[in-house]
Amino acid sequence: MKNLTSQQPSRTHLVRLSAAMLVAFFAVFSSISAASAHDQLISSDPASGSTVTESPEQIVLEFSGVLQQLAGAETSVVALSSEDGTKIASEATTEGTNVTVVPETNLSSGAYTLTYRVASSDGHPIEDSISFTVDVAAEASETASASANNAPVESEPADQQPEPIQELGSQVNPIIWVVLGVVILGAAIAVLVKFTRQNK
Repeated sequence: MKNLTSQQPSRTHLVRLSAAMLVAFFAVFSSISAASAHDQLISSDPASGSTVTESPEQIVLEFSGVLQQLAGAETSVVALSSEDGTKIASEATTEGTNVTVVPETNLSSGAYTLTYRVASSDGHPIEDSISFTVDVAAEASETASASANNAPVESEPADQQPEPIQELGSQVNPIIWVVLGVVILGAAIAVLVKFTRQNK
């Protein structure tokens, strides 16, 4: 009778420990699913970090998922500005995975930044920015050189810079969550084994 009484608390602790381990396991993998669901910017035209030789008629942002929209309202917010901070009037439209920004005036030579905020397909807001440079003088120089040599001159392609990583809200790489989940699960199993041996 005494042995049965002494074993009862041990079984209770074992059940509680197992339940805690399962809760931690599901919490980690739920976080992995949530972190993987957010859409990201996958490309832009002009590309971030690139140089173009003429004012772009439009700037296109392409995302990995269909962006959310409200009926009768534009949910994507953009702000186009020059390197000195001057705001440039522009109009943005969202369709599917793309946001198209049309400047109301031609962009002169200089560096520009387009800041954006959109609604991801899972409702999560995404905001970041891309930068590009307009160099109209480069196009004029190439045209003059081509005329002098009586032959067309091909402009060199702009260096492609890495696209910005959209990890809004301190999003963490899903691989890190997987590693963290394995560590937590391993630690819980080790505690469970030790606890079981102590109560034999």
